[in-house]
Amino acid sequence: MHKVRNQIKKAAFALGMVLTFGSALAFGQVRIEEPKLLDIQQAYHRGEIDVDRAVLEQFRMMYEPTNFKDGQKLIEKCATPAHMFLHRHRNELSEQTRSKVEEYRTRRTKSSTMLAEERYISPSGKFEIIYQTSGQNSVPLEDNGDDYGGNGIPDYVDRVAVSADSSYRHLVTNIGYPDPIPSGTRYRIEVENLVFYGETRPNSAEPSGTYIRIENDFAGFPPNSHPEGYVVGAIYATMAHEFKHAIQYIQNNWSGENDLWAEMDATLVEEVVYDDVNDYYNYIDNFSTDLFSSSSASLIPGSYEDITWALFFEEYIGPDFWVEVWERIEAQPSILFLDAVEDELNLLGYDFDEEVVRSYMWHFVSGDLTGQDDYGFEEKNAYPTPQLDHSYPSVPNGELHMGELARISSRYFEIIPAANDNGLVEIAVDFDSSQVGVGLVAYLKTGETKEIISTGRDKAQVYVPTNFIWSEIDRLGVVITNFDTEVKSDNLFFTVGKSGQVVTIRDPKFTDLPEQIAAYQNYPNPFNPETKITFDLPRSAYVRLEVFDIMGRKIGTLVDEFRRLGNYTETFNAGRLSSGVYLYRLRIDQKVFIKKMILVK
Repeated sequence: MHKVRNQIKKAAFALGMVLTFGSALAFGQVRIEEPKLLDIQQAYHRGEIDVDRAVLEQFRMMYEPTNFKDGQKLIEKCATPAHMFLHRHRNELSEQTRSKVEEYRTRRTKSSTMLAEERYISPSGKFEIIYQTSGQNSVPLEDNGDDYGGNGIPDYVDRVAVSADSSYRHLVTNIGYPDPIPSGTRYRIEVENLVFYGETRPNSAEPSGTYIRIENDFAGFPPNSHPEGYVVGAIYATMAHEFKHAIQYIQNNWSGENDLWAEMDATLVEEVVYDDVNDYYNYIDNFSTDLFSSSSASLIPGSYEDITWALFFEEYIGPDFWVEVWERIEAQPSILFLDAVEDELNLLGYDFDEEVVRSYMWHFVSGDLTGQDDYGFEEKNAYPTPQLDHSYPSVPNGELHMGELARISSRYFEIIPAANDNGLVEIAVDFDSSQVGVGLVAYLKTGETKEIISTGRDKAQVYVPTNFIWSEIDRLGVVITNFDTEVKSDNLFFTVGKSGQVVTIRDPKFTDLPEQIAAYQNYPNPFNPETKITFDLPRSAYVRLEVFDIMGRKIGTLVDEFRRLGNYTETFNAGRLSSGVYLYRLRIDQKVFIKKMILVK
């Protein structure tokens, strides 16, 4: 059911793309850009530019009257990060910079002050929509009455109001985020001609401390899959996005390190509030830090192309997860964002290291690598196919070098076993004594998708034995992740095991395992009616354990399968047999052990 629904969504999105670009000819081609505001802010944090230049470059980018490059219209998603940065650093700026910023902030509204403004109160009474019906800021004037009863208000404004109410209801009433609208007041939303989707601006004169500005027609903007068209979808996604910024403002006053993650968080709620819009599909492929095509780049800090990292926790753990994370941030504004995530995971009984690995595994099982079952994202069929570091047409031999892994990043590999590949799957990843997690995704021939995760800190290897047999697997995904928030992993390589191809184990977790193959005398002996047969495996191997009578006739088979390394004890019950001497034969790969046992009744 998920696959059919998501194929429909993907087709709708593609149709929206065609319709959008067809309607955008008057504006030139539309071009979806990576977020530049955070790049500028990161340059400031690295000491490459001073605070005045950082502020001016951000506001110049967002508020220049034209925004074209190589004949293409550039679309930035949200201007709020620029306001967050200004809010935090205003007292550090020169008077000249503050004056220039104010000029940018008012330039696009000066002409509108000479035109009549219209005002509309949303159905809930919580939002006041300010708009114009003439001039450059004019909204589309259609009022067809089909959805809103011909109320004399442009349908565009009606949709802004309805989406504001819906965002409030879902985020505040249903999920439990704090209410940014003081009792007895209304939240102001201005509709204007922008060069981006929208913005949330701080203003101490407002009861809530902020107000929202949203694009006035979305002509020439990127596509989405909303059934009523991309303009309606853009309104809905933008209102959910910007209203979440308003909530962030009252929770941590846009302070500390957490505002660098605000775009990822606000883009997440677009999907939470309006599942059928999917505007975020525009930003999750071919960006420098998205988790499908650029998983080896550090996630830190997450922006709107990293929404699927946040969506993983939303879907895997539940919608309350992010509410609780932001409550931690509200209670302790200086806490680092990922520390708040880790603290909440620990409280719920999850392991941060493992969940970071699993999040990348969900990204791996997407697009053309989607399995036949429900493992992974709900909309995985509509997502991009992850960029593989390498796809092996058979189980590879020898050490496979990987280089390094940035903090909070991953590499994707695929192994498609050949017809003659057999034995148990095992993987060992060696690295430079830092931290690595290994996630294995087995696409079984039965149609099931199974996972195994192993993580390790401050050791030289993570070894992952499994019970998967190569001959039972269509393909194996190998997801190698650095889950650390501060330190990169160096000098990585991995080896893969199968029958006749042994993996050298250096993982200290397995230091107590047998050093050689051994078969022990059954105990007790003599016995009545049960006895135990013990053997050791220092590596994965095929094991066959059979019992015979003294004449060589087979009584039964106790084991006939591949076994992973370890110590094993099998129980033989002779309740139906007569007293006498019996034999058991243990075959481990090419080694054979035969021992006698005596049944006395």
